[in-house]
Amino acid sequence: MSSHSSRSVGLGAWIARVIAVVVLVPVRLLWEGVRLLGRMLAAALWYFLTRLLAPVAQFVWCWVIRSIWLFVKDFLWGWVLQHVLWGLVLTPLVALLLDYFLRPLRQAIERWLWRTVVRPALGWLWRAVLEPLLGALLMAIYWLGKWFVVWPLVQLWRWVLGPLWLLLRTVLTYAWRVATVLVGVLVVAPCRFVYRTVLRPLLQVAAAVWVALVVRPVRWVHGTVVTPVNRWAAEILTGVFGR
Repeated sequence: MSSHSSRSVGLGAWIARVIAVVVLVPVRLLWEGVRLLGRMLAAALWYFLTRLLAPVAQFVWCWVIRSIWLFVKDFLWGWVLQHVLWGLVLTPLVALLLDYFLRPLRQAIERWLWRTVVRPALGWLWRAVLEPLLGALLMAIYWLGKWFVVWPLVQLWRWVLGPLWLLLRTVLTYAWRVATVLVGVLVVAPCRFVYRTVLRPLLQVAAAVWVALVVRPVRWVHGTVVTPVNRWAAEILTGVFGR
């Protein structure tokens, strides 16, 4: 019984092994071949891209595409588009549009807005808002000035400054009169007395002495000496040199 089952198990295992060798081994070999082929293709593609295509692409980019781009950017954009298109087409076109369309349109819109919107709005704003506000403000300023500035100043002058000024004026007038009397009594009268009693007689004496000692001798010398000498010198000069 046991030998029979071992033979059965051994036969089934061998059958399974044969099937595995016949079926799975070719599939595995095929899979490994596909993987190896894929690796080879990937390596060949990588080698083609990195060793062959990349230098060619770099050469084409640096010497062909970049040169074409620089030519297009610098020449076409810098000269054709800017100078030709902008200078010969767009500038005259913009100037034409500005002179014959945009500026008249703007002026028309401005005139229309000024006539129909802005000026009526400003007139209404002045009549309805600003003028009443200005009137109210001026009235408020008037009443505030009247009751908080003018009225206090009037009361201050009436009850404080006016009486003080009247008192000061009275004191100054009285002081001036008293000073005038004192100056007249203490200064003017003594000076007048001294002048009448002392200075005027002294001055008269000094004048008489001056006339007696200076004026009369000088007059005598001039009449008796200087005038004859001048006449004698003139006669001598006339006799020598002639007229």
